[in-house]
Amino acid sequence: MTFKKRIIFFIVGIGLSLLTYNLVFAIEARAQSPADNERILAAVKEWVVGRYDSSEQYQRDIDMEVPDNLQHRLMYQLFVPVDVSFVDGVTIYQQSSMDGSEDPDWITRRGLLQFYVNPETGRVHQRELDFKDAENVFNVHRDPEFLAGLTLDDFTWRENCDFKLTMSDDGMSVSGPMDFGPCRMENPGSGEDMIAEDKIHITSDEYWFLGRYLDKGGAVVWGTESDEMNKLKRTGDLDDTESSAVLVFGGTRATGLEIIKILAARGDSVTAFVRPTSDVTALQDLEVELFVGDALDADSVRAAFDSGTYGAVISSLGSTRGDSPVDDVGTINVAEAAKATGVDRILMVSSIGAGDSRDALPFYVRWILGSALERKTTAENHLIASGLDYTIIRPGGLGTGPATETGFLIEGSERFEFGQIPRAEVARLLIEAFDDSDTERKIYHAIEAAD
Repeated sequence: MTFKKRIIFFIVGIGLSLLTYNLVFAIEARAQSPADNERILAAVKEWVVGRYDSSEQYQRDIDMEVPDNLQHRLMYQLFVPVDVSFVDGVTIYQQSSMDGSEDPDWITRRGLLQFYVNPETGRVHQRELDFKDAENVFNVHRDPEFLAGLTLDDFTWRENCDFKLTMSDDGMSVSGPMDFGPCRMENPGSGEDMIAEDKIHITSDEYWFLGRYLDKGGAVVWGTESDEMNKLKRTGDLDDTESSAVLVFGGTRATGLEIIKILAARGDSVTAFVRPTSDVTALQDLEVELFVGDALDADSVRAAFDSGTYGAVISSLGSTRGDSPVDDVGTINVAEAAKATGVDRILMVSSIGAGDSRDALPFYVRWILGSALERKTTAENHLIASGLDYTIIRPGGLGTGPATETGFLIEGSERFEFGQIPRAEVARLLIEAFDDSDTERKIYHAIEAAD
C-alpha cells in the first residue's frame, strides 16, 4: 500500500472514530438529561406496581416441549411502591413467592428496588437492596410501622450490580443492562462465586429480566440458558391482593365479642354479622361495621360475604339451647359462603366434647350438651371436608373474667382434663392461631394451665 493510500485510510479512520464518538456522546448526553431522568422515574413509579407472574411464558415452554436447560421458571412477584426517607428516588417493595400468596412459608425473596439518579453517571439506575434479616421479614407492605422504622443499615447491596436505565424513543419502555463490572455473589449451593449476566426491560404492564448467573468457567449455574428474558406480566392490581378484613359471626356476646375486642383494638378491619334482634350496644364503641342478617339463611350469609372483601372469617356461632340448628346449619352456611367467595381462611370456635374429644368430657356434661355437641361435630366435619384453610378451636368450660395469659393450645384429645377457661383467654388463643399460618387445617383444644 502506498504512503498516500495509508494517509487516506488514516484520515478516514480518524473521521469514523470521531463520528462514532460523537454518536455515543450524543446518546450519553441525551440519557443524562435531567428531563429524561425525570421521565424514567415517573414511568417506573407508575408502571412497577401490582401482582405479576410468568405463567404465560412458563406454560408456553411446556406446551412447546422446550428443553430443560432453556425453560423459564414459574415466578410470582409483588411490587408495592413505598415511601422511605433513607434513600432517594422511587422505592418499590418487591416480594417473590412460589404460589402468588403472602404466606411466609411460600415467600422466597423480599427487598427494595431503588430507582435513583446516580451522581457519577448522571443516569437513572435500578439498585436492589436486600434485607440483612430477610428470614424474619415478610409482607412489609402491610406493616407501615415496621417500614417507618427501617434505615439503610437494615440492608445490603452490591454497587456493581446496578442496572443503568434508558427510555425508548417512543416512551413505551425502560430498559438497561448490568454493566458496571462483574456483579459477583455467592452460589448458595456450592458457596463459590458466580457472576450475574443480567438486564431488565420494563413496560406499563410487564417486567422482564434475564437473571442468569455463571460460574468462573462461564457455565450457567442459575437461571435459564435461553437468551429470552424471563417475562413477568401484571395479573392484578394491589387492590386484588389478599384482604386483611375479617368477617365475624356470633360476635355480639361471649367469646365472639371478646374476639372482636382484640381485633378492633389492634386496628383490624372488622365486620360483625348480627341478627336483627341482637343487642349491639357493646359493638357500637368498637368502630366495627355491622351486617344484619340471619345465620340460618344461606342467602343472608352469602350477602354478608358479598358486602366487602374479606381475608378471613371467624365463626363463634353457638347456642345454649341444645336443639338450636345454629351450631351446625349456621356454621355450614358460613363455610359454604366462604368457599363460594374465595375466602379460604376460616376459624371456628367449637367445644371440647365435639369430634374425637368426646371422652374428654365428664359423662354428665355429655348428657347435658349431647345434642349441641353432635351439631358441632357435624359442623366440624363439614369444615374439614370443605377444602378451606380451617382452624378449629375447642375450649372447655367457658368462664368470665379477663384473659389470664396462661392458656395454651394443644392438638390431640388424650393429654388433658376438662376444665374451665375464661372466654377472653379463648379469644386471645384464637387470635394467636389466626396470626399463625402453621395452624391452618388443624384442630386445637384450648386449655388453661393448672395452678
